Amino acid sequence: MRTLLLIFTLLFVLNMPLVQAQHDLSKDYWSIRALAPNFQYQINKDWNWSDFKSGLEFEYGHNLGGGPFSLAFPFRIGRADYPLNATASAIKQGGFLGLDALIQARIFKPNAVISPNVFTGLGAAFESPLNDFGFAIPLGVGLDFRLSDGFYLSTKGEYRLGFSDLRNNLQLGAGFKIFLGEGAGKDSDKDGIADREDLCPTLPGTVKTSGCPDADGDGIADDQDQCPTEPGPAATKGCPDMDNDGVIDSKDPCPTEAGTLANNGCPDSDNDGIINSLDKCPTEAGPASNSGCPVRDADGDGILDVNDDCPNAAGPASTKGCPDRDGDGVADKNDDCPDVKGSAVNKGCPDTDGDGLIDSIDKCPNQPGPAANNGCPEITPKDKETLNFAARNVQFETGSSKIKNTSFGILDQVAEILKRYSDYNVRIAGHTDNVGSYEFNLTLSRSRAKSCYDYLVSKGVSASRITFEGFGSSRPIGNNATPAGRAQNRRTEFELFQK
Repeated sequence: MRTLLLIFTLLFVLNMPLVQAQHDLSKDYWSIRALAPNFQYQINKDWNWSDFKSGLEFEYGHNLGGGPFSLAFPFRIGRADYPLNATASAIKQGGFLGLDALIQARIFKPNAVISPNVFTGLGAAFESPLNDFGFAIPLGVGLDFRLSDGFYLSTKGEYRLGFSDLRNNLQLGAGFKIFLGEGAGKDSDKDGIADREDLCPTLPGTVKTSGCPDADGDGIADDQDQCPTEPGPAATKGCPDMDNDGVIDSKDPCPTEAGTLANNGCPDSDNDGIINSLDKCPTEAGPASNSGCPVRDADGDGILDVNDDCPNAAGPASTKGCPDRDGDGVADKNDDCPDVKGSAVNKGCPDTDGDGLIDSIDKCPNQPGPAANNGCPEITPKDKETLNFAARNVQFETGSSKIKNTSFGILDQVAEILKRYSDYNVRIAGHTDNVGSYEFNLTLSRSRAKSCYDYLVSKGVSASRITFEGFGSSRPIGNNATPAGRAQNRRTEFELFQK
């Protein structure tokens, strides 16, 4: 072990002047590793540390073109236990000297802290004391950990496919790796680029800008970047140009649409000198006086097609050239009631009473009312009370349908209510107590309801708004066994309802 450390220290000291930080992982390298070969694992599949023997490996790696691939040539020396049969019951202790030729692929970036790699190739070894040459194909992975610029802890593991029987083996390794440069290099700004190759040695920069600062990371050094805080291509001197039309976004009125320099970066598809966003006919050339459209009036309504919302159907200017049969200023294509004059707020439909419900769904189109009441005015509590009072207080001569003079006043109030609620109808229902026969009471109740109907008609209420019916004693609301109950049952009810 002391000899191994002495050899490694000597190798490290000899190579220190060659180490530099720039592109560590894309340079040639030297490495030294302690090895642990195991020829028993292929047979017993048992991870027994006593089966691992010791060895030492010296490796030289040559990078291919600065990319991820390298050629590696590890020289190996060590001890091994060689199985002599398929059960490893017989083992020959010996040693080996070997040399491999490998192709190595690395996933890397300059100065990577952790760098994995994979490798394969062809290996040869002289096995002692068997006095035999053995060949193998190594298949392995490696993992390097950066300790300082150009200096890495290097580990690897490989499975070697032997050309001879019983010569497959597992090999582990760990040691150090030194990447070589083109000469010593001071790195004053600690940006990973040696001063001799750094165009800005006192300012931290990037590889793409040869060591100069690049705040926006677009690969253009800040001192040459007209927009140093916004990434952009070299074609626009580092300024952003989303549509790649050569006009930078800050000066491009159409930054997301490729245009021309002549139009300050905006497109003009028909080349009529009017950019698409201002051209009402962007695919047909036309004069600016006609908003970029050809001068045409296909429907002959006096409105040029460019300004005509219905260029193939004649219409007035008030509806931008579209037909309007009812002349309400709402084009037929947008008019829910194209044959009845209405207003734009109601999509061309009328709302006579202006309550927000169009006449076609308004049960009281001539009187405003809330939508919850189908557009009809709500009957006031006072008027409801008057109707209820009338039901209890319209009086008739005994056994007759003749209205007593004292009841004309209350009926006059009912007539006034009906005139105020002109879009309501009224249903008159006559009722009696149970004194007398059922047939007599049914006829009497209907006659009394008819008398009220006649009176209201005489006071100017349209007969078409009034219906009447008699129910006799079939719908009592009081107890017919008592005078008070019978008095309650003798009534004439007035019910207002929407048409």
